[in-house]
Order: sequence, then structure tokens, then C-alpha cells
Amino acid sequence: MAEIEEEITIKRKKQYGICSKLWCLRCMNCCKADDVSILTSRNRKELSVKLMTKYQNAIQLNPEEIQVLDVLILLYTLDEKSWAYQYLYQCKLISNDESSRNDLEFYIPQLMNYLVFHEEMLNENISQFILTSCIHNFYFAQVVYWTLYSISSIVFNNQVTEFQKVKQYLQNLIKRMVLNHETNYEIKEQDDKITEMISTYGTPQFDQQSMKCLILPEHIQLSKYIPLEQQESYDFMSCINFWNDIISISDKLKFADPKIISLRADLSLINTKLPANVYIPFVKDQLRQYTILNIVVQETKIFSTKERAPFYLCIEVYNVEKEENKHEDKRERKNSEFNVDLNMLSDFKNQSNLTISQESNQSQGVSECYEIELSKKEDQKKSNDQTLDFEKIGQEIFGEDSNQISERIRQQSPYCHFRSWRLVHLIVKTGDNLKQEQFALQLINQFQMIFQKENLPLKLTTYDIQSLGPSSGIMEMIKDAATIDSLKKKLNSIDKDITLSQFFKKYYTTNLQKAQRNFCCSLAAYSLICYFLQIKDRHNGNILLHKSGKILHIDFGFFISISPGKGLEFEKNVPFKLLSEYIDVLGGTKSELFNLFRKLFFKGFVACQKHQDQILLLVKMMYSGHGYTLPCFSKGEIAIHDLESRFNPPCSNDGEISVFTQNLINQSLDNWRAKWYDKFQYYFQGIFY
Repeated sequence: MAEIEEEITIKRKKQYGICSKLWCLRCMNCCKADDVSILTSRNRKELSVKLMTKYQNAIQLNPEEIQVLDVLILLYTLDEKSWAYQYLYQCKLISNDESSRNDLEFYIPQLMNYLVFHEEMLNENISQFILTSCIHNFYFAQVVYWTLYSISSIVFNNQVTEFQKVKQYLQNLIKRMVLNHETNYEIKEQDDKITEMISTYGTPQFDQQSMKCLILPEHIQLSKYIPLEQQESYDFMSCINFWNDIISISDKLKFADPKIISLRADLSLINTKLPANVYIPFVKDQLRQYTILNIVVQETKIFSTKERAPFYLCIEVYNVEKEENKHEDKRERKNSEFNVDLNMLSDFKNQSNLTISQESNQSQGVSECYEIELSKKEDQKKSNDQTLDFEKIGQEIFGEDSNQISERIRQQSPYCHFRSWRLVHLIVKTGDNLKQEQFALQLINQFQMIFQKENLPLKLTTYDIQSLGPSSGIMEMIKDAATIDSLKKKLNSIDKDITLSQFFKKYYTTNLQKAQRNFCCSLAAYSLICYFLQIKDRHNGNILLHKSGKILHIDFGFFISISPGKGLEFEKNVPFKLLSEYIDVLGGTKSELFNLFRKLFFKGFVACQKHQDQILLLVKMMYSGHGYTLPCFSKGEIAIHDLESRFNPPCSNDGEISVFTQNLINQSLDNWRAKWYDKFQYYFQGIFY
């Protein structure tokens, strides 16, 4: 394990092709570490100036509304940074508006990237600003902690590089935050039965009969979370310690047998320490304003792989302020699944839920969290005189409805009458570099804001993800959705002749037009980002169909410059995945909806080209720091130039851009490479196509 004391430097071995690997003579030291990952702070600064100086002329610093990206450009490119420091203090720290993010919290990855890789933790002005901001805002402080901790060590070419300066900074940050965010808790006397019910809920010792006692919000005495292997804690570390305990469970599961029993036993131990002052660090729906009440142990599920054991959590939360103010939670508990108007098609809402089978507690791979459990009675094939019940089939595919899950669990909970009670679904992962996945979701959020800014009905389903360490983190579960793979497996088990288009017609019936429009608008949106970001590994296990009809993508391990298959690269030169079965859902190539798809793709392309700086800057900033250590930058500066060229094809007007975009669509439609990649995944992984 390498320990970096002075400069933050990362090296990798020179690569000379397969022949040198097989017949290396090890005589001339020709395969020693090569300087390819932007080694010194000086080189990083030179690269950032080279990549971003051209954006300086477009900066317009309006004191009334400072654009965070403009301030970051100044930091990354100017030698004299005094202006940038002044403007940093005028930036908005956090925002509760998900539709338009112009707050520093959204750009924390780029800010920490600058501090760590460009300044090597030596810039006192930035360090002081971060410290002051962390003192000012608790949530900002914890996101800074998790971001810095995530890059405090990097695994590159199977070698762990630890950044000691980052770890020392974190230790100092914790000391200051502990002093500034400590609270004295007032312990109130309460009935022993209520105390016992609260402490045993979520454990095998809980007696359902004890629910005859009514627990009121004022009975919940929130205090700091005490970690499992410690005797004391601090307010600032409370939530951090909670998630550390959760992550440690995932690490232990790799060696546990049976895993599900071990998982539930450990979660029950954690439940004995809940409720406590801990929260889920997601911005979406202001979720971090909610306090964790209980982990629903019986709902957990493990997605076991050879090397990892990620698992699904179902968590009860409530909002303390809303309870204290006797304030009704005005968030709609149930929204229409078909909420798209053809004129604007802009009212998409992420009202979704999970499809977790109650029959099985262990499956293979995280994408299986969206899989269905095929009935053992699948020999009941369709007969000539039998009419299939597609409503029932849809329920089996999409699983138990989100609202039904909430109501079922709420009825069994002693907190059922809390006005702000909610159920949250997430996945815990270890052994993966979630920094890249989090970066991909940041870019996708940025694309979605561009579509909204241009008033386009294109819709990307964004979900929260938080890296909690160098190789661990949590991500939001997409609800009411199933993979195309699991959908096809289910349909194939009934009748091999049922197509995706036929499923739409039979399942959505009276809601067919709205479902098709949802599908059209989401398909156009994901086609655009798959082209610009070159998102690969787009087999049917990574593409989901939402209950409302919209399509969405998960798992962004391959994008910008990396693709699966090593030398094969089936998806190479495929702009994006566009199969004829998708077009059939829209009504065919001559249909109005396919024409709408073409129009939306063109308008979305123009919008992205207009605001390309908002994407390119984030990518260039991350590359100028992380370099090759993020797999998506494996091709180095060439990948950045290729990305820029995709935003700027050789077109001089909208007419030429229209022709260019239509050619991209035609080139993608039933591209043989995409189809063969699906076949490859079917024969080697069993993923249906």
C-alpha cells in the first residue's frame, strides 16, 4: 500500500500490447511506471488552464446571483485567485430546489477535486472557506466529509494509494465540527412500556401486541447515534457512524453463511439504537430533513455476487419539524402514473417504487433488485381459448405497488399515525468505485436541468447516490420499475410471441397513449445522453421500464471513454441503442410518435449544444484532477476532445444539425453491433433480448 506524504502522485505501468505481457524480458526497465495521470500540481494546473481558459471570456459575475460554475472557472484557471475567493463567500451553499441547482453543494465534487489534486490541501484560503461553510451548515459539512473521505485513497491498477494530507485534513475537520455542532439533549421521563416498545421495534424481541400503546411524536427522544463497537459519539459523527455501521455489515456479508440471517441479525442490533439523530443524505424530495425511525428488517434483500454483497434497505423516516408544528405533509401520497401532457410533456414526476419479491431473499447482481420472481407454475402457457390477464401480469412484472408497500408496512408500525411518516428504499454497496457513478449522475442531472431550462418535455429519471468512502456508498432505489430483461423473461414464460409493443397495448389499454408518450420522451432523452456521454453496457439488465411507460437507465460504469468487452467492444461506433421494438411501441417508423421522437431528439441536441459548457466544464475539472484514476478517463485527453466534438459536429446551421441528428437516429436504428451485444449478453449472462 502506497502512502503519499508529499505530492499527490499516481502512476501506472506502461502498456506495450499483449505480446510484451506474454514475453516480457524484464531487462531494460521499459515497463516501469509511466507518467500518464497528471502527476504534479503544476501539471494539473497547466492542464486545467489549457482546457478551460477559453471559458473565462463568457464569465458574467452578477453580485445578485453568482453562478458557481463561473467561480470554479476562476479557481481552476487564474494565477491570482483573490477574486475567486471573494466570490466563493457569495455563493449559495445548499439548495432545496431540485430543478435548478446553482449551489456549492451540487459542485462539491469539483471543489474538493480542486483542493485535493490541484492545491494538494495547501491552499489556506480554500481550506478556511470550506471550514467556515461547514460550521455554517451541517449538511454541507457532512457532504464535504464524505467526498473527501471518498478520495482519501484511490485504488488504481490494484494498488491502493493513500493521501495522508487528506486524512489529516479530515481529522482536523472532525475536531472543529464536533466543537461547533454538539448539542445537549434533555432526557424526559416516559412510560416504561413506551420506552420498551421504541427500543425493541425492529428486533426479534418486539411484541406486536404491545402496539396497543400509542406512541406520539413527543415520545421520540432523539439523541446521537452510538456506533456498535463504541461507547460514545458526537453529534457531527452521529450520521457518519450510522452509515459506517451499515457499510461494515456489507463488508462482513461476503464471509457470512447464510447471508440473509447474518444481515437481519446485524440490522436488528442497529435498530436497538434507533430512532436517533441520523438521516439519509439524499437531496431529492428534501429527504435529508427526515429522521430515521427504523429499518424494516424483514424487507431486506441481498444481491450476492462473487466478490460483493450489496443489499436493499427499506427505512421508515419522519420529519421532526412537521410533527412539532402539527403541519400536514402536503406531498401527494399518490400521484397519477400517467402525468404527461402532449403539449408540454414536462410534468414527469419520480413517483415510483421497487419490485422486490417477498419469496426470495437472495439473488445474483444488483440489477436483480428490479427483477421479478418467475412462478414455478410457468407451465401454464397460453392456450388458444384462454384470455390472458395482463393487469395481473403487469402486477407480477412491476411487483407490489409503492403505495401498497407503504400502507402495508405503515399498518404494522407503531409510528403509523405520524403525519410525516414515509418509507425510503435504497441499496447499500461496497467494493465498487461509486465516485464514477456519482459523477455520471451529476452529469445526468445537469442534462435534465438543460432540458428544463429550454422548456423541453425530455425527461431523465435521476436518482440520488452518495459515495461514503473510497469503495462504498448508497443509492436510491428506482421504484415501480422492472428491467426489460425481467419483463421479457416473464412474457417469454407465458407466450414467446408476445412483443414489447403488444405488452404496452394489452397492459396500458385506456392509458396507452400517455404511456407511449412517456416512452417516447424518455427514450429521446436517454438517447441523447447515451450519445453525448457514450454510455455503454446497455443490455436489457441495465434498461428499465417504469410503470408509467417511461424508459430509464441504470449502472453507469462504462461511459465517456470506457466500454465493456476489452478488445471486442461490441457497442463501438453505435451512437445509442435504438431497437426496432422500441419504434414498434411508438407505432412504427411512420407514426406520429416516432416523428415526435425525431423532433425531440433534434431539439434536445440543439439545447445541449447551446449549454454544452455546463457539461464540458464538469468533465474537464474532474479530469484535470483525477486523471486516469477514474476509469471513464482511461483514454486521457483524447476522450475530452471526442466529447467536445460530439457537441460540435461540422454543421453551420440548424438545417445541417437536423440532417446530422436524423443520420444519428438512422445509424442507431437496429444497429447490428447493439443487437449482437444483446445476443452476447444472452448467451453468456442469460439476459434476455
